[in-house]
Amino acid sequence: MSFIEGQGVLGRIRFLDGEFPAYDRTYLVVTAKEEYIEVLNVSSIRGKERRLAFPTNERLRSYNPPFVMPSFVKLDSLTRVESFDWRNLQVLNSGRTLDGAELERIKGL
Repeated sequence: MSFIEGQGVLGRIRFLDGEFPAYDRTYLVVTAKEEYIEVLNVSSIRGKERRLAFPTNERLRSYNPPFVMPSFVKLDSLTRVESFDWRNLQVLNSGRTLDGAELERIKGL
């Protein structure tokens, strides 16, 4: 399996503290190399509007594709996922990627 920068993925990726989430979560691929990817945690805005005020969270201005609901990324959640941990990841929205300008804006923050 290979990934492209800007894709959304669903799965369980180890938190920065080493624990796995109890359920599948949504992520944005911000770096894609042959041996690893780097992802940011993505969450829907619905019911979490107050979290957008946190400086570590950034609203995705153009979220669809690959996400279907208004969403934000957690900038402090950047995680490297080695290729041997890709087996449980599912690509969202048929692999369609986030708008290129939006991806570059998020990567620049």
